[in-house]
Amino acid sequence: MRQNTRHILQILDAEKDKLFQYASYRLHDIKDVEDVLQNTYMKTLSNEERLKDIANLRAYFYRMVSNECSDIIRERSRTEALSADAPEISDIACEQPENFEEEFALINRLLNIIPFEQSEIIRFRLHSNLTFQEIADVVEVPLPTVKARFRYGIEKIKTQLKLSML
Repeated sequence: MRQNTRHILQILDAEKDKLFQYASYRLHDIKDVEDVLQNTYMKTLSNEERLKDIANLRAYFYRMVSNECSDIIRERSRTEALSADAPEISDIACEQPENFEEEFALINRLLNIIPFEQSEIIRFRLHSNLTFQEIADVVEVPLPTVKARFRYGIEKIKTQLKLSML
């Protein structure tokens, strides 16, 4: 195995647990998560020459996983008809989770009511424990934009929860 390949795989292996966790929170399906990570490894190995020019491989891997997750979600939305009786924020706000799975589902429903750009930042921060600077590198936007998206997303969720409780 070449030195460059070894270095690339070491970075990917060091991040695999956080990448898995991030994909799990986005997709909620272990088979899809495994597919995403396998595709990430396969694309990494098949594009090894191109990867040597990338300055921040860690950010690149998060972006790859995020894009793979988005592709799967997009495909799901094409094949699944949206339910007319989707829960309203007021229904979500009244729920009291009794265990981790319920809390996980509640958090994801709340994140789904805000724009993707904001929920993605919140997920990276909460689920992958990335710093704002690391998130900025992953999503390729300026640091102040990342912080603003995080703050606005949290504010929107709080506002919707307060309105639904009135």
